[in-house]
Amino acid sequence: MSFQSIIHLSLDSPVRALCVLGMEICLDVNGCTPERCEAFTISSSPGVSVDLHGTLPGTGQEGTAVTRWPLSNPTDVLVKMTCPSSASDGDQVLVSYYLPDEDAPVATAVLRLTGIVVSLDVDIYRSGQVEIASDKQAKKNWVWGPSGWGAILLVNCSPADKGQIIDQKTTKVFFPEEIKSLSQMTLNVQGPGATLKKYRLVLHTSEEEARKARVYRPQRDSSSTFEVLLGPGQCTYTFAPLENNLKETFYVEAIEFPSADFSGLISYSVSLVEEPQDPSIPETLVYKDTVVFRVAPCVFIPSTQMPLEVYLCRELQVQGFVNTVMELSEKSNSQVASVYEDPNRLGRWLQDEMAFCYTQAPHKTLSLVLDTPRVLTLEDFPMKYSLNPGVGYVIQCTKDHRVASMDSIGNLMVSPPVKVEGKEYPLGRILIGSCFYPSKEGRDMSKALRDFLYAQRVQAPVELFSDWLMVGHMDEFMCFIPTQDKSEGEKGFRLLLASPSSCYRLFEEKQKEGYGDMALFEEVREDQLLSNGRQANTINQLLADKNMRKQNDYVEKCINLNRDILKKELGLVERDIIDIPQLFCLEQLTNVPSSEQTGKFFARPYFPDLLQMIVMGKNLGIPKPFGPQIKGTCCLEEKICQLLEPLGFKCTFIDDFDCYLTEIGDFCACANIRRVPFAFKWWRMVPEPQA
Repeated sequence: MSFQSIIHLSLDSPVRALCVLGMEICLDVNGCTPERCEAFTISSSPGVSVDLHGTLPGTGQEGTAVTRWPLSNPTDVLVKMTCPSSASDGDQVLVSYYLPDEDAPVATAVLRLTGIVVSLDVDIYRSGQVEIASDKQAKKNWVWGPSGWGAILLVNCSPADKGQIIDQKTTKVFFPEEIKSLSQMTLNVQGPGATLKKYRLVLHTSEEEARKARVYRPQRDSSSTFEVLLGPGQCTYTFAPLENNLKETFYVEAIEFPSADFSGLISYSVSLVEEPQDPSIPETLVYKDTVVFRVAPCVFIPSTQMPLEVYLCRELQVQGFVNTVMELSEKSNSQVASVYEDPNRLGRWLQDEMAFCYTQAPHKTLSLVLDTPRVLTLEDFPMKYSLNPGVGYVIQCTKDHRVASMDSIGNLMVSPPVKVEGKEYPLGRILIGSCFYPSKEGRDMSKALRDFLYAQRVQAPVELFSDWLMVGHMDEFMCFIPTQDKSEGEKGFRLLLASPSSCYRLFEEKQKEGYGDMALFEEVREDQLLSNGRQANTINQLLADKNMRKQNDYVEKCINLNRDILKKELGLVERDIIDIPQLFCLEQLTNVPSSEQTGKFFARPYFPDLLQMIVMGKNLGIPKPFGPQIKGTCCLEEKICQLLEPLGFKCTFIDDFDCYLTEIGDFCACANIRRVPFAFKWWRMVPEPQA
């Protein structure tokens, strides 16, 4: 807060004032004007800046070097310090008054000034270094865009801190790499010691904002132990009495990401307070300097980004899947990390309930896992022990803990960057699966999780209809793959959509070619088919099944509804979309408690879902569909290769039936991929206004 104090001058004795750099003093030059005086001159010591507004210079005596200013017009005289004083009352302003036609002043008023520096500074220009703001007022605002400004905080995503409570008055030990994630804030106080000791300095924020972040100060006898100054339950910190210049660096971390009731903005202020000697007189606020941080959002990464690391759930019954994914990882030059089944979880969970994201500030980019466990309580978090160093872990609680719930992070996808009707989305858009309309049996993402996704602001969400699926996740009917073509009109990616009609056309072609007696699932054991409610039907039998055709007509309508939404919201045209042959069937929920069973039928892939591929650059790990073998080749695999290989993709079909038609879903969520973050910095975009 840049106060503009009014100082009334006196001819009887010098007036004394404290002036903080960045603060303006308005001088009342008229209040002590001697009788008959019509003009004044003003001079100052080198460390003082004087500006006059509201009048023009008067006509001075011939030969005078000092400008005279008329007293007849209202004049604003503004005084600022340009550097701290070397001693108390070490700078001054002289105002001399003149009678008409006189060369010498009849009186002079003296203002004794003591200039001090009180400055709270952050990385306002987003360069990765703390800089002193050229505009003190700019520090109090946070502005989006390539020409914007404002400091950024990272959320503490350390897996070691999950489940632990840091007491507000304790210290905390940071490892060197963790210190790099903290945002710096510096306090600089300069001035004569005799003046500083008369004032008190307070660092503070609001109670609400104190719950969102912590401010640390390194202990003087340790490079890794930090003292908590501000945080939950502690919104003010009073410094020891000042005797000399003070320069301290504080380290700040956010505690939580933006949400529906937290905009992500946090302000910190340092206030200079004058304490009178008389205890009956309240203290006086002399000066306040404020900085504003924005908590960096959680940014989700689309499948079109290159892989860095593959996390695999190593279960014996899916060893074929594991081995193939490891081979794909080697081809894509990405590492493989092992994750062991979490006994607390309900079935498959690694991809279903978790997403790899990142959060970013100019000084640090941090990969993290966002976990949305469906269990009510977790005594421990086994996943955090599997993460490689430098990968964070954050839990976002959900409310619907049913097995078939859509209230999890698995119920979203991210598009690649797109441009829609002139509006750019450089970080893509979040796609959320929902039920679209209220119904007794409808499933939806909870408001809390949906609001969390909207609150990140940088990947404007789009809601799709996915409640028609048994698992309810969009990856059962759509997928994004990267292409190298960035020429005019090309997006640099393709959207793959499941298409029952394409599958029927393919089977009809094979029937006309005389292969109607070829059966699906010939390579699958009888007991596997039986346990999943499948039969080795021939092409002729499938095409003759009218009920199956009706079910897939329904599925096609659901997919086409989403197709229209995706074209509109992502700016797509038909050439950006590839139809993938895939059949579905309608069934009641399986493998769920009777209390969660409904009479509604949901769509489930009839054969392993070709859309649930693992995308690793140009290497695609695709569920083996076990389609009809024609001349020793699966006709579904052949069709996929015809569609994708001309675009430069290498298709590997994962031969492990136990991965697919199991539990309540089609894809074994035994793998999750950490990918390369976007090159584009989120703070350079201008998001849509918040509702």
